[in-house]
This record gives sequence, C-alpha cells and structure tokens, in this order.
Amino acid sequence: MAGNSTDRGNEPVLTDALRSITRAVSAAPKVSLLLALLVTGACVALTCCYLQFKTERSDLIDPTAPFHQRWLKFTESFGDNNDLVAVVQADDPRLVRDTLEELGARIRRDETHFTNVLYKVEPGALRQKGLQYLSPAELQAALRKLEQYRPVAQGRWDLVQLEAVSRRLAYQLEATGRGSSTAQAGALLSHAETLSESLDTYLSDPNQFRSPWPGLLSVDDKLVQESIRTVYFMNAAGTMGFVRAQPLSKGNGLNGNAVAIDRLREIADEIEHETPGVAVGITGIPVLESDEMRRSQADMLKASLISFVGVGILLLIGFRGLKHPILALVMLAVGLAWAFGFTTFSVGHLNILSVSFAVILIGLGIDFAIHYLARYLEHRKEGYDLEEALEETSAGVGTGIITAAVTTSLAFFCATFTQFLGVAELGIIAGGGILLCALATFTILPPLIALADADSDPDKLPGPSGVNWMRFGSSRFPTVVTVLSLLVVLGLGSQMFEWNGGELTPRIRYDYNLLNLQAEGIESVELQETIVREADSSLLFAVAVADSPREALQLKQRFEALPSVQHVEELASRLPTHPPEQTRQLVQAVKNELGRLPTAAPSLTPPNPSGVGRAFEQLLYAARRASHPQARAVAGKIDRLLDRFERMSMSAQAKSLQEYQTLMTRSLFAQFRGLRNASNPQPLTVADLPKELTSRFISSNDKWLLQIYPREEIWDIEPLTRFVNDVRSVDPDVTGTPLQNFEASRQIMGSYEKAALYALAVICLVLLMDFLSPENKLLTLAPPLVVVAFTVMTLLTKGIQPNIVYVVSGYLAMVIAVAAILDFSNLRDAALTLIPPVAGGLMMFGVLAMLNIDLNPANLIVLPLVLGIGVDDGVHVVHDFRMQRKGGRYEMSPSTINAILLTSLTSIVGFGSLTVAAHRGLYSVGLVLTIGIASCMFVSLVFLPAVLTLISGGPVRRTKSKKANGDDATEDDLEAATRPDNGRRKSQNRRAA
Repeated sequence: MAGNSTDRGNEPVLTDALRSITRAVSAAPKVSLLLALLVTGACVALTCCYLQFKTERSDLIDPTAPFHQRWLKFTESFGDNNDLVAVVQADDPRLVRDTLEELGARIRRDETHFTNVLYKVEPGALRQKGLQYLSPAELQAALRKLEQYRPVAQGRWDLVQLEAVSRRLAYQLEATGRGSSTAQAGALLSHAETLSESLDTYLSDPNQFRSPWPGLLSVDDKLVQESIRTVYFMNAAGTMGFVRAQPLSKGNGLNGNAVAIDRLREIADEIEHETPGVAVGITGIPVLESDEMRRSQADMLKASLISFVGVGILLLIGFRGLKHPILALVMLAVGLAWAFGFTTFSVGHLNILSVSFAVILIGLGIDFAIHYLARYLEHRKEGYDLEEALEETSAGVGTGIITAAVTTSLAFFCATFTQFLGVAELGIIAGGGILLCALATFTILPPLIALADADSDPDKLPGPSGVNWMRFGSSRFPTVVTVLSLLVVLGLGSQMFEWNGGELTPRIRYDYNLLNLQAEGIESVELQETIVREADSSLLFAVAVADSPREALQLKQRFEALPSVQHVEELASRLPTHPPEQTRQLVQAVKNELGRLPTAAPSLTPPNPSGVGRAFEQLLYAARRASHPQARAVAGKIDRLLDRFERMSMSAQAKSLQEYQTLMTRSLFAQFRGLRNASNPQPLTVADLPKELTSRFISSNDKWLLQIYPREEIWDIEPLTRFVNDVRSVDPDVTGTPLQNFEASRQIMGSYEKAALYALAVICLVLLMDFLSPENKLLTLAPPLVVVAFTVMTLLTKGIQPNIVYVVSGYLAMVIAVAAILDFSNLRDAALTLIPPVAGGLMMFGVLAMLNIDLNPANLIVLPLVLGIGVDDGVHVVHDFRMQRKGGRYEMSPSTINAILLTSLTSIVGFGSLTVAAHRGLYSVGLVLTIGIASCMFVSLVFLPAVLTLISGGPVRRTKSKKANGDDATEDDLEAATRPDNGRRKSQNRRAA
C-alpha cells in the first residue's frame, strides 16, 4: 500500500485531480446527478427563454467590416433590395400580359405578406406632362407641324375629308414644279404614299387600318412613349413576364421569409391552374436561400434518422449491450444542454453557420464517452472493482481526453481572431461546447456508471472485442507496415497535385458558386438560369447611390461603359433632360394651339366615290410628273389603289370610303388629343413619377439608387471578380449582394487560413504542455515568448506593424527548437500525435482530388472536425504508448483499438448518412467527413502504431496460449498485466476472494 501511495504521489497534478473528481462524484452518485440535473435544467430554461436565431446571411459578417458598413448604410435608406420574383411564361405575349395583370393584382391585394409589388408602370401624372421630355428643337418642330393643321384644330374638320386631302396633296405636289427634288416634294410624296397604302390596305381588309397622317412629333423617344402608356415588365420577346414583391411577413426559426414565400407559391399555383398555356414559378434571392434551407433541413432530418439507427447499431455491437451506450448518450445529452446554455450566455444567438455546432459536439462528445467506457470495461475485466476501475479510467484515458478536448477547443477558439463573424461565433460556441462535453465525461459519466453497474457481475460485463488481428501486423512486422503505410499516404497525397505547363498545381479548387450547393431540379434555381438565358438579366446586381439625378445619370454613363456591365436601371433618366425654363413656353404654345379641340372627333360628310376617284387620279398624274427619285414608286402604289377601287361596286366604294374617312378623322383627332393631354406646362417633379418606381429608387432622404446588372453570370468567382473590380473602379462605395458574396467568400477563406495557423500553433503548444516533463515546460515556453515580445515591441516603437503570421510562426519555431534541445524524447512524442491529422489530411485531400470533389462553403466548415478527430486519435494512441513504455515492444491496447475503431465508425456512419442528401452541399459535407475520418482511422490504427512499435524497440512480447497454460489467461490479459499496479490489484482481488 505504501509503495502504491508513493507512486500516486508522483502522479501529475492533472491525473491526481481527475482521480479526486471521479472519487467524489462516484462516491455519492445520486447527489452528483441531482446537482447536474439542476444545472442542466437551468441551461435548458436559459436556452428556451433567451436563445435567438439570426436567419440572414448578413448576420455572418462582421458589422464593423468596411464593405458591410456600406451595405448597412444602404439598407437604412433602401432596404435589402432583394425581391421575391414570380415568373410568367407563355408563347403568346398578350397572354403573358393578361396573366401578369391578374397575378400582380392578387399579390398586391395580399397586404399581409407582401409590399412594394411591381409588375407594371402606369403613367399617372406623366401622361399630362409628356411633352416636357422633348428638347426645345423637337418642340419647335412639332409647333411648325401644328401650324399646318391649325385650321383643322380650330374647327375646319372639313379640310381632312378624304377627297379634300387627296386634292390638296395633288395641288401642292404640282406646285412644287416639275424636276423638283426638294425636301418639300419628298415630304409630299411620303404623305401621298402613306395615304395610298393605308387606303389600299383597308380596302383589301377592313380590319387592317393604318393611320395615313404623318406623325406630329419627329422623335421616337422611349420615355415619351412610356409616359403615355402602361409598361409591363417582360422580356424582349414578350414570352416571359415578372412580378417583383418584397416579403412582409417573417416566419419562425431559421427560415425568416417562409410564410411569404409559401403564400406566393400558392398564388402562383392558383394562376397556373386557372390559365391554360401559362407556366408560373417563383425565384429570387430570398427564394433561393429559403429553398436551400428547407431542402437542407429535410435532408438533415432524413440523415439524422439514418445516423441514429446506424450509430445505435454500432454502439450495441461495440459494447455488446444496451446499457453502456445509453449511458454515453445521456452524458452527451447533458453536455449538449450545457453547451446550449453556454451559447445563450456567451453569444446569445445562433446563425445559419453556428447552428451546425451540435453536429460537431455530437461527433466529438460521443468520442470522449466511448474512450472512457472502453477503458473502464477493460479495467473491470482485468479484475478492478467498480470504484477503482472508475479512478484508473479517469487517470489513464483522462489525460488523453483532456488533451484532445483542450487542443480541439483551442483550435476552434482560434477562429475568434478572424474577421468573419460567422466563423468566429462558431469557434466560440464549438470550443466551449467541447470543453463542457469533456467536463461531463468526468462529472456525469462516472456517477451514471456507478449507479448502473453497482450490482453488476464483472464477468458479465462486455469486454474488448476480438481486435488482436488489427495489431498483429504493426506489432510483429512494424517495418513492413510502416513502409507500406507511408507509401499509401504519399501515394494518395500526391494526387492532390498535377503537372500543368511545367508547374505543380493543385487539383482541388474552392468552388464559390452557391448555386452548386443546391439540390438539382429546384424550381427557383432553374428559373434563375432561364432568366439569364432568355431575358438577358440576372437576379444579382450591384447598387450605387447618387446624391442627385444629375450624378445618377453621370454614374450610369460610366457604369454602362464597363465591359462587365450589361445595363443600369435607375430613375433619373425618367426625368426631362432639359430644364423647365427652356421648354415651358413651348409646351404652353402647343397647349394653346390645341385649346379649341372638341371633346370628340366630329362626323364628316360622307365622301363621294367619284370625287375621291378623280382626286386620286389627279394625285397619280402629279406623282408621275414629279422627277423626284421616290415619285415612280409612289405613282405605282396610287395606280394599284385605283385598280382595286375600280373593281369594287359603287355601294361597296361608298361604304368603305365612309368608314375609312371616319377612322382617319379619329386617327388625326387622337394625335391632337394626345398632344393636348401631354401639354401641361407645370414642371415635372419626382412626385409625378410612378409610385411603384419612386418607392424603390428614391429614398426618404432623397438619395437616388442605381442597379448595375452584370453581363455574365456572376455566381462563379472569376466573372464576379471582374464585375466587382470594374464597378469599384467607378464608385468605390458600390455595394449589393454580389459584393457581399465576393467579400464574404474572401473573408471566410482568409478566416480559415488564419484560424488554421493559430490552431496549429495552439495545438502544438498544448501538446508540448502535455508531453514535456514538468521541469522543462517553463524553460521551453517562456524564453521564446520573451524574445518574440521584445521583437514585437521594438517593431511597434519604430512604427512597423508586425505580421501576425510571422510572429506566430517564429514563436512556434523557437519553442520547438528549445524543446528539441531540452527534452527531445517528449517533443518526439508530441510530434507523433500529429501524424493522424497530417497524414490523414494528406490522404483525404488526395482522395478528394481523385474523385473530383472540390471544397465549398459547406464542407470547408467541417474541416476542423476532421482535424479534431485526428488529434484526438493521435493523443490517445500516444498516451497508450507512453503507458506501456517500460513493457517492452509496444502493442496497442485492446481498449484503445476498440475506442478508436468505434468512435471512427460511429462518426463515419453518422456523418456518412449525409451522402443520402439531395442538397449537394450537405452531400459534400458527408463525403468529405467520411473520407477524412476513415483516413485518420487508418493512420491511427495502422501507420502510427507501427511507427511507435519501431520507436519502442525491445523484444516482442510473446504470450502462451490458453491451452498451454491451462488457465484462463488470454493475450489481452497478458497485455493488460503490463500496466502499472496491475499485479497489486490482482493480488487484492485474490485475497478478497
């Protein structure tokens, strides 16, 4: 007893502390569990009452980042500018327009779910002020033409009778003189041609009437046309129409716009069902995000069921019973509850990235329980009683669990030093959760075991599985296994690269395209691609803000000159380009010219067919005599008209001419009326513009919005980079969803690179703290820290900002150099623990390259989990090696093999279940984790034990068979007999028996 006390007195502080904690909680298990239950209940209550969910992608970005500050400033004025888009498709443009009208009206009536509905632009007040869009020169030309029609506008409508118009054209054409080629002759011939073609067409088909009057305006200005008619949002072919609306309602949970999106889908389905020949679907950035969230949630539920069943079966097989797996799951549930409480207290919310922390904790937390239970059951089979087995388990695998938990959690905590808020919050939550799961392993699992196994017969408890075959090769032929394993690692790792143009380039790339994460066949994704292909538009656009309409027009001109910009939408160009001082008097003059216009087109005396015929013969004669180049063609058309006219009966002539004269009178009257209705001289202001547009393009503080659309699809990083660089060359403050995506993708990549560096440094330091002898720890860590601190302070005093990468790398290099001098053996052991994550990582990336699997925003997030599992496995194997250091050549203990095998297989089954997901992002997560964990398992169970066996040296420990000895000794028993103090315990057991 004394000797043993002395041995324990020499134990490290951590080991002694773990013994004391285990002894305390297992001595009074009911009290311990009651206290734990109270703490757990408090955490659950805190979580239910105060934990919030942030559902926007913008919640992942640091609000202090300059690019995000620009976005937040923009949203304060204009909102997030991301619309729900309903898309109407049909072959008939008229059907598309009618469907848009009905669909838009229904959406607009639903004020509970939608606001700011836009599918058409009605002229409104613009109809009365349309002439203000013309230049002074164009208005003067219109006035000159009106002067020619002044007698008609003032009541002489008899002058526009068909016969009178024809005779007047003939007279004027003859008056220009033979051989004239003046502009006046050309204008008269054009009018004669238009009149004869119009009448000829009408006589052949009364349903085809074309106005014979020349346009009173000599300008075909799109804005003038849009100012006097309703414009629908359709593509150029008219086969696709769009209704844009902003969601008003917010759903619960992680899908904030779900209610509005569901309602829009209902309306779209109703319209499609009621209108044959029309397809109606919905898309838009909010819809894409919602569909992704819903699909991933559905896939996660399916994968969770498969994972639960698969992991349950593995635990039942591994522990050969139901009781101990249930204990592990109870401990895990408590650890998760504590982690949720910690999350609520420390961060206060979950976002769409940090919500995955539970998966990480389940994967690592259950590993702690499995390692603990495997070693505990092995000790019970070796003859330890319950209390001693718990203490020795905590002392044996406890340091490994603590080291693994601390290294992994610190690796996650390193993410807090990055700029990407989503990664930083995930690092805080996951790091704290891992430590709490490790705490639950030593405070919850021992009292649970103490209660569950209090009356259990040790002989009936499950023991280690038959895993001797797994250590046969590494223990008997370590050199062969080491060489072959190294060849496998290097062979697979080499697949990461390829020769390209004489250079070594990586085969794995990072896929920035968020659409590639979506499941195939999603309506919103397919519609987005259709819009790009058939409407030459995009759901993604950058936004810029101008202080005035003039600045907006200047920015538009500069943006549209960029090679990566398709077009720019803004409202400033809908305002007149000329100041009202230049046009007001001219517009007033037009109004005065038409001031005596009647309310309706007057009825004229029916035309005389004979008189009309003679008038056109006179016009034909005048055209033939003209030497103008256009004269011969015009004469031919008048001749064809007369031929058709002569073939008609007198009654048909009279009827057709009367109807035609009525239509031509109404046509001229409509032109007069249109000009009169658009001749309000009051200056056009922003208040006159359509409300549907001003609510989107002009803010309450009089800022003017520009929407800049790309020429290419910008979901991929190359065209996105070109687009972002181009628009920023015009306006550095430009923002919008494309720029948010661009900056966030760069920030998340940079965050993971920095986090990886910090994590590597922290893991190395923690491993050194664990493995170095106590007298060398301070000497190894402190002097390099002093040197680095002095160097940094010197640089700062000289105004030089040191690179944090160089600082961390330099400190780590000095620490390793000092450790190599002072305590090389323990430094070597610390380095050996990194073989599983490093070699396993090489194998994983090599396999990913061979399978053409790229990294993406989804699977990149779980790479720390592979690192954590690899470090965990390495720590446990090396700790097992150090426990047998005096026992001859190293042979991996059955409990360690069982624990690593079971933890790896449960993780593979758990995460591998994600490969059934249709969501391609989740599928890639499951595949990457499965390959990574399998690689780490191979290295931990094959490669690393063989290396440790070579290092241990000494004779091979040979065991006699059960039959030869005549007792119940097994190879596992003999291996366990090499453990310290095992002989004392067996003798105690014999005396007790």
